Amino acid sequence: MNNRMGARLARRLVDRLIRRDLQRTFRRVVWLSGVEALPDGPLVVYANHHSFYDGYLFWLLVRHTLRRPLVIWMEEWDLAPLFGPIGVLPFPAEDALRRTTTIRETARRLAADPRTVLLLFPEGDLRPPDQGLGAFRADLDRLARVLPEAVRWQPLGIHLTWWGEDRPTALLSTSPPHDAPDGKEADRLRAALDATRAVSPAVLQENRARLLLDGQPSVHERWDLRALAPLFRRWT
Repeated sequence: MNNRMGARLARRLVDRLIRRDLQRTFRRVVWLSGVEALPDGPLVVYANHHSFYDGYLFWLLVRHTLRRPLVIWMEEWDLAPLFGPIGVLPFPAEDALRRTTTIRETARRLAADPRTVLLLFPEGDLRPPDQGLGAFRADLDRLARVLPEAVRWQPLGIHLTWWGEDRPTALLSTSPPHDAPDGKEADRLRAALDATRAVSPAVLQENRARLLLDGQPSVHERWDLRALAPLFRRWT
């Protein structure tokens, strides 16, 4: 098996594993902004990081739905290298040389294929959602200078909520894209996140959102035990 074929098979495997996990974990994944909200050209999407599944949800939107190549930086890449074939690159906190190599490789990919989308978590570490947005990394403007000039930036709000079912619903929304960072990134991301918290299930009924994934139905959707009611009424 040559490297190209091996990489293709590895990507298929990882894609299947991620979709299976999302299918089992979520009742649904909803995109509030419409896929046209992501501009053409190389893009940095910066998102809140309040859930283990944030990277998976980004994969669902960018790679699975839009069919665009992605780049995600992963601190613990060595623990899960199987994500490498789909665009996940190492970004270890204790190794500045590897981080620099990853930044250069990211810039190369953004320049080589303008459809590429980089996911960035400006808060850094995974945070509890009830703490709100954390402080943003201070080097966004410096990062922008080493990426291709054509790169645009766009905030992505990710919010997990419950709509009366036994599995959560994931809501994704963006604010408008912009050019290089100007210090207002936290406000833009907060606006995108607030948009996800202001919606109800009616957004789907009114066709104001797009269903990216219809996951595992809730228990009350799968079970109908009314035929047993006469029997259990005797024991109640």
